[in-house]
Amino acid sequence: MSTNQVKEIRMHQISTSARLTVALGMAVAAMAGCSVSGSVGGGSVDKGELAVRTVAALEAQTGVTMDPSESLTCIEDLKTDAGSIAMCEYRVASESVFDVTVTSKGVGSDDNVAFSVVVSDTPR
Repeated sequence: MSTNQVKEIRMHQISTSARLTVALGMAVAAMAGCSVSGSVGGGSVDKGELAVRTVAALEAQTGVTMDPSESLTCIEDLKTDAGSIAMCEYRVASESVFDVTVTSKGVGSDDNVAFSVVVSDTPR
């Protein structure tokens, strides 16, 4: 491999890392005071549905579509009581994992739970 090819690969890695950092930074800033709704079933939002809605919220707020090599998985259901927290993981190309905290803001009159999303600014 030539020196130019190595430099090109490194520049691509830096570019990908910069894209992620900017997107996550935007997500943290955008989602800090933002509420999102999810349907309620039995006093909680299922972890699978929570992951789908969290991804949709982050993509809508940042304008960045999640890359197929990235994934967001919620570890637990989100209880609907205001202040309840569910933890999720945002995995980037199987290399870095960022903690995602989803906090319930309670159930509204429309029977949907509102929640906020915060992505950690550094990987584990």
